[in-house]
Amino acid sequence: MEEHRVLLLGGSGYLGSQIYHELLQDKAIELLGTCFSASIAGHLLQIDVTDTPSFTARLQEFSPHVVIWALMSATDERGLIEKGLEVLLSHLPEESKLIFISTDGIFGKGTGSYREEDPSEPLDERNPLATYSNAKIRGEARIRERHPNHVIVRVGPIYGRNAAGQWDKRIATMCADLKAGREVSRTGNLYKTFVHVEDVGNAIRELLHSSYLGTLHLGPAKKESYYSFYKKMALALGLNADGVKETLITEAEALERGIPLDTSLNTNKAHELLQTRFRQVGWENANGNDNDKGD
Repeated sequence: MEEHRVLLLGGSGYLGSQIYHELLQDKAIELLGTCFSASIAGHLLQIDVTDTPSFTARLQEFSPHVVIWALMSATDERGLIEKGLEVLLSHLPEESKLIFISTDGIFGKGTGSYREEDPSEPLDERNPLATYSNAKIRGEARIRERHPNHVIVRVGPIYGRNAAGQWDKRIATMCADLKAGREVSRTGNLYKTFVHVEDVGNAIRELLHSSYLGTLHLGPAKKESYYSFYKKMALALGLNADGVKETLITEAEALERGIPLDTSLNTNKAHELLQTRFRQVGWENANGNDNDKGD
């Protein structure tokens, strides 16, 4: 079998580390993972995608068959899209596949159960995640216009312990608080499709070899509120779940703060297309009863 050269942009991040681990097991690919900081480079190549000359040279040198965009920035997501994605789209051959990881945050109205074909809705600028989510909207649009050979993967909040042993910030903070005897208050009417980091990694690996092109929503069939998510995870981890308390947000408050109440994703297409099974919240073991069949 001919090896495929795969460029993983963002291989040092929480999700990127998991994807890197998954792809390392695949003997059919030649993998190059990247990071931004020299201090964590190690087996990864340090690249700043907003440095146009350097990024262009690396793309031409490696000439990837597949590029996985697992990059995110808490401070300048727009810069990543305006500069880095622009360079990528300008130099990636049309026969090379682009897998772009996007977010449920592109659905700013928050009516829930969003399908792949539903139009995006910019997030209200009062929301602190607006810059990030709205940059993803621009990124998706540019990819559709300029590089048909793509898969846009949308996910809700990603959780769990990744292959590097790192927990997501939500669970790490919850564990610290509950172990210290502090209560954790979370909203009971704010809904998401929470997806386990291992399941996303498996799905990306599967999509890399798949002929599927277009947009795909990943995750279990059942949505969770932030309260139910934290409650179930506390129970699953053997912590004091009684320390997780429910709060509610009124529609008026949500409107004032620019918070969409339900950005859950309809994931039926992924369930039909992929062999990857997306576990429900609270099941840390990838085998057995955690397999989600939409019940």
